[in-house]
Amino acid sequence: MKITSFGELEKDMAGNSRTGKRHKTSHVVEDVASLSDFPDEILHHVLSFVDTKSAVRTGLLSKRWTSLWKDVPVLNFVPKSFLTLASFRKHVYRLLSFRSHRTPVRDVNFDVCGYTRNETGGHIRKTIGQIMKYASSHSGGGLDHLSITGDSKNLCFSYFADDISTGSHHASLKSMKLEECILWCVQFDDPVYKSSTTLGFKLLTTLELRKCNLSSFCPMGPFDLIGDLPYLKHLKLLHCYVEWLIISGPQLLDLEIEFLENNCSYEVIAPKLKSLRLWGERMGEPIDEHISKELSLPALDDANICLKWHNPHCWESDTYLEEQNRAFMNYLGGLHNVESLNLCFDKEGDEDWEEHHFPLNRIKSIVEHQAPPFTRLKTLRIQCAHQQRPPNVPYQVLRYFLEGSPNAEDKFVKLEMLAD
Repeated sequence: MKITSFGELEKDMAGNSRTGKRHKTSHVVEDVASLSDFPDEILHHVLSFVDTKSAVRTGLLSKRWTSLWKDVPVLNFVPKSFLTLASFRKHVYRLLSFRSHRTPVRDVNFDVCGYTRNETGGHIRKTIGQIMKYASSHSGGGLDHLSITGDSKNLCFSYFADDISTGSHHASLKSMKLEECILWCVQFDDPVYKSSTTLGFKLLTTLELRKCNLSSFCPMGPFDLIGDLPYLKHLKLLHCYVEWLIISGPQLLDLEIEFLENNCSYEVIAPKLKSLRLWGERMGEPIDEHISKELSLPALDDANICLKWHNPHCWESDTYLEEQNRAFMNYLGGLHNVESLNLCFDKEGDEDWEEHHFPLNRIKSIVEHQAPPFTRLKTLRIQCAHQQRPPNVPYQVLRYFLEGSPNAEDKFVKLEMLAD
């Protein structure tokens, strides 16, 4: 049985209360269990997928449902379903007042998409503070996960107020997700010092930013996303807008970035990073001598990287192309400790790659005079996106990747050449 809305719950309950004449049939009719026949734990799980307003309304279905919503550990707030700001705040207050004190609040989600009231950001922050103070004073000791979804205009965060993010009673917030929000950064007095955002939840271990703007109010300097999150272990940046990013995470283990169409300059300093996924990054473009892409990842085990590359133009000089190729070599050098490496090359434009224009072919003259740097490589996958045949990679380039591995003598490094 699939229930997706309060209306379907009402229909299900109404169906069980209908009486009428039973028609004689020649076959056995099996009893069909209704949703109300399930144990409380399952019904609490079902209600965790609907917004709090609908969850409270289920109390009208029957005596069985009167108090079920009071023990749901997940709260989903949708402010746009209320006509006024006052009615939404009243709903939050009443919801928290009537909740069961024996059930902790583990997950809070705010969907503010389409909400056009004034002072939305401050209002949401105040409401979040109210929720977190409630969670900390009841069973469980605080929230585990906080998720906020905006629409790229109505939610701006430079920081969460101290009464929300600080104090031992807020220490349990370990996971946070922001979608279509704007993150301001803090500009320090020293102009050469990097700027950073200050979310305030310093014990976060997991952070996901999706379609967020990280640079609207950023000064001329790198945007240090996790400068005040020293315990962060898992970070996702999916289709976020940022021009100059520095990721310096002493405890970071897992990093995933899906780039927008714009060219992002970044630096990753993560001594404990194990897994890296960079998808849709542009390479082979003009080099800015002041902003470079640097990777410092001594503990990296797995790297999955998709690079967008443009074909050289007739007006690009040999010196310019050589600088690009050496920049690409420096980029690969930052991955020299990986055990598994997946390189996917995606061209920009519709023209086909000529053999000597393929990025790995362009570095042939450079790598044939260099010692192989990959000392732990066990699996290498080279893929051409939007191509009908696998790439033809020169022997000198394959040697650069494969011969440095100690596994080469005992067993072959797994090598795959793929095309779409």
